[in-house]
Amino acid sequence: MAGPISKNARRGGEKTMTSRWGGTIKMKSVFENGKLRHMAYCEKSGNTARKPKDLM
Repeated sequence: MAGPISKNARRGGEKTMTSRWGGTIKMKSVFENGKLRHMAYCEKSGNTARKPKDLM
């Protein structure tokens, strides 16, 4: 483990959310432009967004 993790980098427990297309919304971490970004994506349609709320 690489030391204490900041409170902003912690991701809460897995909550099952459904998108407007009927699929479940999952979170994934993507490393791009030297930064680690968390992306929300719909399993059914494959759409991605920055926040899970954008897919609902």
